Amino acid sequence: MIKAAKRHGTVCYAVPGHPDVGEMVVKKLRKICPRLGIGLQFVSGISFIEPLLNALQIDLLEGFNIYDALALDSLKEPSPNHLILAQVYNNFIASQVKLKLMEIYPENYPVTVIRAAGTPFEKSWTGSLYDLDRQPLFDNYSTIYLPPSGKKIIGDLLGVMTRLRAPDGCPWDREQTHVSLRQYLIEEAYEVVSAIEKRDDQSFKEELGDLLLQVIFHSEIAREEKRFDIFDVIEGITEKLIRRHPHVFGREKADNPAQVKVIWEKIKSKERHEDKTSPALSVDYGLPALLKAYKLQKKAAQFGFDWPDLDGPMHKVEEELSELQEACRDEDGAAIEEEIGDYLFSIVNVARFLKVNPEMALGKTIKKFMKRFQYISDQAEKRNRPLKEFTLKEMDEWWEEAKKIRKIGK
Repeated sequence: MIKAAKRHGTVCYAVPGHPDVGEMVVKKLRKICPRLGIGLQFVSGISFIEPLLNALQIDLLEGFNIYDALALDSLKEPSPNHLILAQVYNNFIASQVKLKLMEIYPENYPVTVIRAAGTPFEKSWTGSLYDLDRQPLFDNYSTIYLPPSGKKIIGDLLGVMTRLRAPDGCPWDREQTHVSLRQYLIEEAYEVVSAIEKRDDQSFKEELGDLLLQVIFHSEIAREEKRFDIFDVIEGITEKLIRRHPHVFGREKADNPAQVKVIWEKIKSKERHEDKTSPALSVDYGLPALLKAYKLQKKAAQFGFDWPDLDGPMHKVEEELSELQEACRDEDGAAIEEEIGDYLFSIVNVARFLKVNPEMALGKTIKKFMKRFQYISDQAEKRNRPLKEFTLKEMDEWWEEAKKIRKIGK
């Protein structure tokens, strides 16, 4: 066409519908012609959208999302608006569209196919998403339509939080700050871990929602303070994931998790401008003490500051226990506190060598203690007496019973 324009001066390129709706050639002409000094004049026509609206009997202003069926990678969640997928040229494309949609919609979700909308040859079919690619309606004039999902998405949660923080919202939510919410953030994170260990999907889903609420809550407070918002948070973590996975999004090579870890540490070190002689600088001091010690030791080990084998940390545990016993004999309160810290730190080192997360291990022991003590409490309740009236010997016998019950799986 460009050659023809140079040769003949005027060329008419006619397209079905509007020139700026689904016409790749027009997009290229808009980009190339101005650079070559070739003028362009556009005559607007009716696109496929107007007759499609008439066929579906819906209002454009109700909200629409329109996608090219050949490029659905950005469709990540059910649309709260009317969803239109254009350029479904054949059943193969329809099949690919179906598979993509079934990642985010149920297989029985209603879907409509309209062919040649607004012409005497118009045909339509409405049925379940599962049957989409079995219809004989697909050609260059076919479009797929899905009604609004009605499913809550992240925007709905943001709206609820904004309403709660409004002047006429919830008094408790309005008075919260980043500092006052810290405890809830920690609690919700631990409750997610607990739900994972229970293997209860309903509980897991609920606890993930509670944790997400904390992220939304803090982001809303920051938005009100004009510091950042949830979209900045999402943009930041997205960029970080891409930046820290050059073996996926770049040219780095990593064939196993160990190689990936080396890449991560190199990137994180660069990001934090970390002094390699002081690996402790990269440890988050907001972590629980056991987990903080665990990560600190792992970081130090990466720089060669580590025992050669398990005998070293095991001997260190014995050494720290001996020093603790000595401090206890001296009845030195400050020394006792210090030696208990050293003793715990040495135990964490043993856990690290054995590839055991001490925080998780202690959490399981706490749960085990709670279950056994609950058994003791239940025994006292069966006898209609307060627990504190029973002797240590009686409670210890029930404790042993609780241990046996767990071993035989009762």
